[in-house]
Formats: sequence, structure tokens, C-alpha cells
Amino acid sequence: MRRPGGPQRGDGEKGEAPERIMEAPLTQEAAARSDKGSGAPATGVPTTSGLRLPDWATGMDRQTFSFAATVGGWRGVVESVAPGLVFVLLYVLTRDLVWTLGGAAGLSLVFCVARLVRGQALTQALSGLLGVGIGVVWAWASGRGENYFAWGMVSAGVFTLVLLVSLLAGRALVGEVAGLVWDLPPRWRTDPLMAPLRRRCTTLTWLWTAMFALRLGVQWPLWHAGEIAALGVAKLLLGVPLFALVCWVTWVGLRPVAHLHHGPHLAEVGPEDSGD
Repeated sequence: MRRPGGPQRGDGEKGEAPERIMEAPLTQEAAARSDKGSGAPATGVPTTSGLRLPDWATGMDRQTFSFAATVGGWRGVVESVAPGLVFVLLYVLTRDLVWTLGGAAGLSLVFCVARLVRGQALTQALSGLLGVGIGVVWAWASGRGENYFAWGMVSAGVFTLVLLVSLLAGRALVGEVAGLVWDLPPRWRTDPLMAPLRRRCTTLTWLWTAMFALRLGVQWPLWHAGEIAALGVAKLLLGVPLFALVCWVTWVGLRPVAHLHHGPHLAEVGPEDSGD
């Protein structure tokens, strides 16, 4: 079935470079075809509404799961892990906040410059630099090295709260993301045929809530005790590895119901039926 306003199956030439593909306003279905089996990390693809979603979100529409695309490839892993690792190592060796904070901030800045020189997307590097910058300023201003990790705990608490509110409001956040990725009409939230998708999205939203709550629950006592080395280890283990695992479980959990968004009961919805 053709969707108006977007590219159809067979559109474009074979062998078109991913960089060129990403420049076009693709639907999510076309974006999934462009990177299927490529193994190369994407830079995020736009939905039909023009909203650009991160790779971990758009990955739920792929036929095969890619850990590399989810975490931004090996470069994304290094940019996420290295500053925190350098911070812990320098602090354990020197106990000097100047060298420790300078090393972590300097490394994040190097990552941004390297991407800029190579003409690559700066989104992930800049977000990492922002997080490191907040941690550095917080630790420097307070004189407590453990406050380098405070922003991560604040973020975990905020995400936990947002996810819980979405569940209590009956708008499970995983379902909202799936609706954007699959371009679902608003009525999917009440359509009886979409009940299996709604149930799975609710369960998976609880999983994401548990992940952020676990991060906060493990790191808070270590922060309170001033255990900087243990905080660093906990952040590493509960960071990229746990995030990638939860993304994979989300993809696996949605696979059995992914076909529902192609159903004629949704495709035939017109503008007059777009409301609940």
C-alpha cells in the first residue's frame, strides 16, 4: 500500500550512499530499508512529520538489531565512556581535582574538534561535552569530586519520573516513541486491534523506568559516601552496556507486534478520523 507524501518501495537507485540517503526527507520505512544490513551507524532519521529521532528509537523499525547503530558505533562508545574513565583514573592517581577535571573536559573537547575537522555530525559529541561540562563545573564549584557524577543522577531521576508519569497518564512513553517511528494515527491508542502493541509498550516502558531507577539507586549511596572510583565503575557498567541491552530487549519485545502498524485498519484512516 502506498503512502502519500513519501518514497515508495523501489524508489531511488541501488547503491546510493547512506550519506546521500540521510539528506532526503525519508519516511521511517524507507530509512529502515536504506540501512538494513549495512552495519554502519546512522545519524538519526526524520519521521514523516519532520521530527528527527535518535538511532536507538528508529532502530525499533529495523528488521535486524544493530548494537553499533544504537550506541553510535565505536566512536560513540569511546566518546561516552572515555571522559568518565579518564576522570576516575586521574583522580585515583593524583587526588587533584584540577588535573582530573581538566583531563575529562579536555578529552570531550578533543572529540568535538575531531568530528568538526572530519566534517561529521557533532550531536553526540556535543551532548557528551555538555554533560561533562556540567559535571566539571559542579565538582569544581563544590570542591567534591563525586559531584562530577551528580548530573547523571539528576538525569536518571528526571527520566524515571517522566516515564512513571507517562505510565500513570496511560500514555506509555515507549508507545509514544513507537507512534512517531511508525507514523501511527492518534486512534491507535484506542483501536482494539492495537491492544497487543499497547500492552507491550506499557511493559517495555516499565523496563526503561527500571533501568533509570537502577542507575539512581546504585549511584546515590556511592555518591553520598564519596566513593568516586566505585561511582565511576558503576557509571560505566550501568551506562552504554545497560542502555544497549534495554534497547535490544525493546526491539525484541516489539517485533511480534510490528506488523500491526501496516494494517489496513490504520492505513485507511482519513483526516476526519484522525482524532480519538
